[in-house]
Amino acid sequence: MKTVYILGAGFSVEAGAPTQQSIISKAFDLNDQDESNFDKNKFKIFRSFIVDQLNVEFNNAGKVDLEDIFTPLDRCINENSQYRGVSVKSLADVREATFYVVGKTIQLLLNKTTNNKDYIDLFAKSLISHSRRKKGNEYTQVDPVSVISTNWDILLDNSVYHEIIKSEEDAVVDYCCYISSLTKEDHTVKPGLEVLGRGGYNVKILKVHGSLNWLQCPRCMRLYVGFSKKEAIYNFQQLSSCRHCDHNFPEEIGNHNLYSNLIMPTFIKDLTNPQYKIVWQNAGVEISEADKLVFIGYSLPSADFDMRQLLSRMTRKSAEIEVVDKCNDPEEISKKEAHWRKFFGKREISFHFNGASDYLSKIS
Repeated sequence: MKTVYILGAGFSVEAGAPTQQSIISKAFDLNDQDESNFDKNKFKIFRSFIVDQLNVEFNNAGKVDLEDIFTPLDRCINENSQYRGVSVKSLADVREATFYVVGKTIQLLLNKTTNNKDYIDLFAKSLISHSRRKKGNEYTQVDPVSVISTNWDILLDNSVYHEIIKSEEDAVVDYCCYISSLTKEDHTVKPGLEVLGRGGYNVKILKVHGSLNWLQCPRCMRLYVGFSKKEAIYNFQQLSSCRHCDHNFPEEIGNHNLYSNLIMPTFIKDLTNPQYKIVWQNAGVEISEADKLVFIGYSLPSADFDMRQLLSRMTRKSAEIEVVDKCNDPEEISKKEAHWRKFFGKREISFHFNGASDYLSKIS
């Protein structure tokens, strides 16, 4: 029996991660507490766009939804059109500044509040225990578990990675796309297929919206992956250029600057990136093979139509469905149950409303 876990923002909330709806307000709070938390120029660009261009009252700037920032930005950038008082040339700077503020906010919050992640560590150990059954080239016969995550944070990734390192087994966190290690000397980051081929095993975590520990080369499109010692994002400041392209094109050393390429909340998500295409294709395969789908902290929002169509197209009619959420309001619970039953139709659905921590502590 194969179980596929699909994680949303609610999975990490109990460990201190912000919800998507709260990121902007948290950013303003952190800046008010200490302006050195952010690059001053980038935060100024970010704040100016919200207040001056979106025309939001300064006191309400933190209430703006991420979709209402990135959707107009991405549409204007794609169409090469100006947005109000922001020139076409400056739109990319606004997007980059907002991207930076969002990532930095998550990093700061997770660095401060990751004491309650025991349930994530337990889950990581459970994933490893099941994935270990693929050792010795058994992966052709057994593939019991995988994770599909819509989150950017790497709380689970780090937990799995550190457990593997402690075990000293031949195993890897497998993002199911083409990855490279940040440094040539780091042999802990390898493609999953390479490790499976030599008799080890992989723990599959498919990040369909990207990950805070990914950087990409704009030339060869490789993804560079690093795992931090802290429970937040890796400090990539030491690496600025693709080491593979620098080697292959020595006359252009240092001219292949790596960049972050997360899929941001927008109603016009761009999934044409070749690495994301591979991740989404593999996510579809995982869903199609699942005897059970377990949704943890994922609300199945209408705006996430890419995931909804993938689930609609690839979920077996016989698949068991479990939904894990955090809610104690009977009226709200009833609405949530109706929302899921409307989407999955005749399939049997089990609901658990005591949160991710409670659910995972019982199954791990």
